[in-house]
Amino acid sequence: MATPTPAQFRAVHGDMGRWQAVDFEVYEHLVENQYVVRPLPRPEAGDRLPPRRTPAPAARPASPQDKA
Repeated sequence: MATPTPAQFRAVHGDMGRWQAVDFEVYEHLVENQYVVRPLPRPEAGDRLPPRRTPAPAARPASPQDKA
């Protein structure tokens, strides 16, 4: 059996005002499972890696001494 999406779960279970605690628990897990971060595939031997990008230097906050 396929896991329902949060929208499908809401459509079947109706108004949230009538849900029981277990309905909220199930719904919470369905929503969390939508946002699972999956790891990127590992490069294989011979694959070219993308060029490394260095971040832009951070701006230094102005200090009172700079105004003098």
